[in-house]
Amino acid sequence: MTIYLVNLALLVMWAMLLMRSDASYKRGWFVTFATIQWIVLSGFRHITVGDDTAQYKALFLGTEGLPVSALTNDFFKIVFTESEDPGYYLFQRLVQFVITDYQVYLVLIALIFMIPLGYFIYKYSTEPLISFLLFSVLFYEFFAVTGLRQTVATALVVLIGYHFIRAKRIVAFLAILFVALTIHKSALIFLPFYFLADKRLTKPYILGMLGVIAALFAFRGPFFNLLVSLSGYDTYSALDGAGAINFSVMLMTVLLVALWRRDEILQNNPQAIHYFNALFLAACFLPLTFINPSMMRLVQYFTLFLLLMIPEIIKTFERRERVVVYYAAVTLLLLLFLQDAPVYTFFWQ
Repeated sequence: MTIYLVNLALLVMWAMLLMRSDASYKRGWFVTFATIQWIVLSGFRHITVGDDTAQYKALFLGTEGLPVSALTNDFFKIVFTESEDPGYYLFQRLVQFVITDYQVYLVLIALIFMIPLGYFIYKYSTEPLISFLLFSVLFYEFFAVTGLRQTVATALVVLIGYHFIRAKRIVAFLAILFVALTIHKSALIFLPFYFLADKRLTKPYILGMLGVIAALFAFRGPFFNLLVSLSGYDTYSALDGAGAINFSVMLMTVLLVALWRRDEILQNNPQAIHYFNALFLAACFLPLTFINPSMMRLVQYFTLFLLLMIPEIIKTFERRERVVVYYAAVTLLLLLFLQDAPVYTFFWQ
């Protein structure tokens, strides 16, 4: 827990020091420092940190020495007809021609995710400190210390693919989406966002989406069975007591507050229409988490846009109010982290 607190304290310290400067490059320096900190925490973690770190080490050792042909045979057949994700194993084997140490491999995975995340925040967030604090509280446990396959897939389809969505480069987006889905098939869920990202927030559309969210919650069982059938991940089943209640309340609250202040948000940043539609899609898949917590994997592709939406909401307040809301948000995020901060150790400890 201590090292996480140091990480958060450093984030706040960099922000405060750089805010005293009028230099135009201060934003870039802050994002650089924050990104490096998370690369260190993610890549230098002990094998006991994260639910899947040890399992992925076994997978890493299991592919060592395998001929590449063993991983390319029937590659496309496996992608389209089976539940396996052959792209990840092929990627891992190719990396092993250069990297044979699992700890160094973890650093590589951290670079693959954290550098695009840093650029994503640098390019689009109006408040990088808030964005990194949000990541540190809400998403680090999933993307920084847990599943490697979906971490890589998300870096490709969301953090890189979003640039292609903004540029309306569908061929490039579909290409990177295909690569991502060979690494983790759940990446396919991000495809509808390309076509919905610019959907205007008319009243019929807003009411319609809220109605769809309510309907999907009411019929979450059949919806869950349909998605499991289509995805091929037959290992997922309904679990009693499932439900990310706190996260669900937070997501819906942010979405509703954003809709309340949508005119101000879109006046400040017309491209924020993408964040609204991403959160609508996140809310559509949220009911599935009440069937099986693993369905949060689908929600996470869209909820990364909370890192951009919450700063946009803060920006809509008047200058005096904004300072209060800004520091209240920072304080709340720090308190939320303290409430449920996990144990962390470096690999040498």
